[in-house]
Amino acid sequence: MKRGNTIVRYVSVAILCAACAGQAGADTLADTLAKAYQLSPSLQAAQAALRALDEQVGQAKAGKRPQVNMEFGVTTGISEPQNSFRPVDPTDPFGDLEEFEPNTVARSRQINARISTTLNLFDAGRTKAAVNAANASVSAGRASLKNAEQNLLLNAVTAFMDVRRDIRFVSLAESNVSVLGQQVRAARDRFELGEVTRTDVSLAEARLAQARASLASFRGQLTVSQEQFRAVVGVPPENLQAPPPIPALPASLEQAISIAMRESPDMIAIRFREIAAKYNVERADANRKLTLDAGASFGVTNSGNLNIYDDLDTKASGQLSLTLRRQLYSGGALKSAIREAQAALSEQKFLVQDTARLVQRNVASAWAGLDIAQASIIANRQQVAAAQVTFDGVREEARLGARTTLDVLDREQELRDAQVQLASSIRDEYVRAYELLASMGLLTVEHLNLGVEQYDPNLYYNAVKNAPLRTPRGEKLDKLLERYR
Repeated sequence: MKRGNTIVRYVSVAILCAACAGQAGADTLADTLAKAYQLSPSLQAAQAALRALDEQVGQAKAGKRPQVNMEFGVTTGISEPQNSFRPVDPTDPFGDLEEFEPNTVARSRQINARISTTLNLFDAGRTKAAVNAANASVSAGRASLKNAEQNLLLNAVTAFMDVRRDIRFVSLAESNVSVLGQQVRAARDRFELGEVTRTDVSLAEARLAQARASLASFRGQLTVSQEQFRAVVGVPPENLQAPPPIPALPASLEQAISIAMRESPDMIAIRFREIAAKYNVERADANRKLTLDAGASFGVTNSGNLNIYDDLDTKASGQLSLTLRRQLYSGGALKSAIREAQAALSEQKFLVQDTARLVQRNVASAWAGLDIAQASIIANRQQVAAAQVTFDGVREEARLGARTTLDVLDREQELRDAQVQLASSIRDEYVRAYELLASMGLLTVEHLNLGVEQYDPNLYYNAVKNAPLRTPRGEKLDKLLERYR
């Protein structure tokens, strides 16, 4: 496999595909990849998952912002009338009493309205650690999105090449059936002339039946590949054009591994998860330390007897508070949370090492697979050329009576087998090449320059990272708070 002596500059697929485009209604490999990227629900699901991670940044930042609450309540009461007594002679309070009943039911009401706010002044770095951990998780999520993009594009390349391979298989099988049909007719004609036996005719008919069975199998396989193409790309394949030359690749396996260590989304994601785990340890440790909160509240209470309007009373109250808080005993929960975060950090450190091994293995595997496929193409082309010469010679010798019908059928089968193997190796070369790009982290819309609008994760992130204070007044308050931090 010729790759040069140094890392060559990667050539975009779009430029390479331009020479292959031309027919109306035809799909090039670049067209297929672009459609897959634009229509994939799995990729859209991964984008939505990243947006959910973006929200965690704004939620973490809320820990250092004012928390404002409003309370409003209404309480009403009814008291049933009771017998009352009054003096018969009002001027004599110690005289006889007479019973009377009030004319109305006593009703009372109380309205409470209160607004309160709290602001954390100091939390020993808990909020800062939470924000940093959330940002690290977002970066890991972006790498996971890149991985989902690579998997999609690799599946699209595989589906594209599978359909083209199976179309070639069907074409070869149809040609085989046609050739064997001619062999059967020729055998029958020669049998009538007494040049061959009934056995020769039966051999030709058996091979024809076998070829028809293979044709049916290849057609079924093509249908499956077409449906897989539809599932991955979102549309059925239509007149797939020959793929462009394989993009330029690194000159050596070592250089490919070096690129993968920097660009592989698996490596990037696991490194940011390790960073997030470090901040989670800081966050758990900060839960044991002092916190200082400022608070303010203002409330209004209106209460009284509704039967007597003048009895209604309105009171206003307000208060300011400064609270210093530290948990002295938690039953071991805080220390357990710290140990849990430390264990999670150790897990991520080991996963970084394990992921590095897996990435190196994947690159080496794709590299070896590409070498094998390219060597197979060379060998299969030589085999096809030799088998074609052999078949033509044996068929001519059979016409002269120097070869049997079985000899011709065997050489014809060898030629078809060699052609099928060549078609398979061509498919494998493309798939393994793009697997190598994916293992290095380079199978992306941006690197391939497919000419489609790429999803920008910064748009949503920038819109929601300060979501709790996105109003103009809130932004002014946010700037004021930042001044005193």
